[in-house]
Amino acid sequence: MKPLEIADVGFTYEDGTVALKGLSMSIGKGEKVAVVGPNGAGKSTLLHLIAGFRMPFSGQVTIEGRQLDESSADDLRKQVGLLFQDPDDQIFMPTVEEDVAFGPRNLGLDDIEGRVARGMKSSGIESIAKRKTHRLSYGMKKRVAIAGVLAMDPAILLLDEPTSGLDPRSRSELIGLLKEMDRAMLIATHDLEAAAEIVDKAVVLNVGMLMEGTMRELVLARDLMHEAGLELPPISKLFGALEAMGYPVDDLPVSLDQAVEQLTRVMDREGKHAHAHIHTHVHGGREDDHKHSKAAAGELQPRDEK
Repeated sequence: MKPLEIADVGFTYEDGTVALKGLSMSIGKGEKVAVVGPNGAGKSTLLHLIAGFRMPFSGQVTIEGRQLDESSADDLRKQVGLLFQDPDDQIFMPTVEEDVAFGPRNLGLDDIEGRVARGMKSSGIESIAKRKTHRLSYGMKKRVAIAGVLAMDPAILLLDEPTSGLDPRSRSELIGLLKEMDRAMLIATHDLEAAAEIVDKAVVLNVGMLMEGTMRELVLARDLMHEAGLELPPISKLFGALEAMGYPVDDLPVSLDQAVEQLTRVMDREGKHAHAHIHTHVHGGREDDHKHSKAAAGELQPRDEK
């Protein structure tokens, strides 16, 4: 049984705007899927529909083996954790631990104290349990919102633009957090570079599904990327430029790890050497990871055309 199955789903707003049409997809246990597409493509509508906030709709949505409809929506919300794009729309209790406890308590779940402790530990916020929520940074508020969702122990997480508005460090930390979670996720995002680090596959949405595949397959579909209003991640653009200069690029990487792997192969074929070095420093009880990717041994020359 899969956490989420969607079959031929459609949704039209009261003003006649068609938001979703003929959408079918599924998410397996522990699988992470990105939903990408232009503004107005139906990404947020899809998340809200799965969470039971868009009724009625056509087609069928099945969550943990149960069909979603108006009679089952309240109960099935216990299986779905929705993270809003703006954490200020989700956080409203005075302290962190009170806010994390609100969801489980509101749903009438048991072991509130244990759920709060597990949610905060998973999000790395145990040390700020007593802090006032209105004094937190934007990135820390996102962590608190995620902890509140995790405290309800949902079968699937629905994340709406999770990296939006974050500074580089907070963004990197959140990507690492989501990457390590062993949970089914559906992530609506414009951040393809972040998605490449987190997800197993991507769905391109523009009212209906345009494509389903890996992130690498997506960036190679240039016409589809243009049609969907998507822009290549900077790393993919760099390797596209290398390819245009005559270097033998097998695939366009979409993440740093993929780029190092690809660059190593390119330089080895050119008789060069690439070295990736990861060094960890520990200062005053706080661990900071510093990742250094080093490309050594001279300048590359464009490959001669034959």
